[in-house]
Amino acid sequence: MSGPPRPGARTLGAFVAGFAAAALLGAADPYAGFELYARVLSDIDAHAAEPPDLLRLVHASLGGMAGALDPHSAWFPPDTWGRMRAHEAGLELGIGAKVVADPCGLRVESVEPWGPAERVGLRVGDCIEGDDPARLVGREGEVVQFTARRGGEAKSYALVRAIAREPAARVEVHSGVVWLRVAHFHDPVVETLARAVPTRPAPRAFVLDLRGNPGGQVDEAARLVDRFVGSGTIVTVRQRGEPDRAVTATASRADWSQPVLVLVDGESASAAEIAAGALQKLGRARIAGRPTFGKGTVQNIFPYPDGSALKLTVGHYLLPDGRPLGAGLVPDVPLSGAPDFHSPFADQLATDPELATLVAALPAQSANSHPLR
Repeated sequence: MSGPPRPGARTLGAFVAGFAAAALLGAADPYAGFELYARVLSDIDAHAAEPPDLLRLVHASLGGMAGALDPHSAWFPPDTWGRMRAHEAGLELGIGAKVVADPCGLRVESVEPWGPAERVGLRVGDCIEGDDPARLVGREGEVVQFTARRGGEAKSYALVRAIAREPAARVEVHSGVVWLRVAHFHDPVVETLARAVPTRPAPRAFVLDLRGNPGGQVDEAARLVDRFVGSGTIVTVRQRGEPDRAVTATASRADWSQPVLVLVDGESASAAEIAAGALQKLGRARIAGRPTFGKGTVQNIFPYPDGSALKLTVGHYLLPDGRPLGAGLVPDVPLSGAPDFHSPFADQLATDPELATLVAALPAQSANSHPLR
């Protein structure tokens, strides 16, 4: 007497039947591998030494499928995608510090730069009273209260959970050179920079620091480039089956015409590479630093009813000369120093002779360019 079907067997039957129906309808040509896939899954289900979890196998195969496309496509099972969404939405955040169990309670092993723990002065080695790290995790914006000991001294803390992220834009002026620090393009940056750049006296040059910038909104990166150029194509988006979409610069009396030096490194990626590459290819700036990460592709997210999702590369970004970003940008001038973005720009120059020499050699505003207004 046969028992009820195993969990997953009914799903497999429908899976195989679906493939058979597709073949009968003439869909086997573009999806010829479906029959093989169904046969392999069926053999595993029937003959594996231990009854397999068919859904887990399907998810594993989908992960391999996405991973075989390119480095930036990926498949996320429901639990993984759910955690990612919760973190991005600020529903599952810690205090911006890694803690480990210790006889003293929870010892702080590392503190995230720009996070809430750093802002309130928590340090590596501090011991948080209690032994349950889960109480430190919760929603963004919630207040977390705890007591931590440093040596023999106890101190009470109240911090607000938030994503550890360097401010998107900062401006400093040193010896007539304006340092524009853009840490990421997840937030608007152009207005912040424009308000902070002095107009009198007019700067002699700009340093656009995109080191460690992982990218963000490409349109915001293009808007920043547009403040330095008056014409030309900044970036072109190319997707299969769609006409190319070009973002072009427009001239404005508010444009910055002074010489520009762009700083990049191996963590400068995506929108940051587009900004640096556009300024370089349009002849508006020189790039200094280390070769960039190399991410010139467009990704879309395709969510599915079971809570899983596919991140798929659907297009490419082209630089002003028509070439894809590809493997990244090669700086015009190599720099070996490691930046410390907690330090003022003047202090960075004091500790990085290569950078200081390069900044000191920046030419003044050319005679045919207009001053800032």
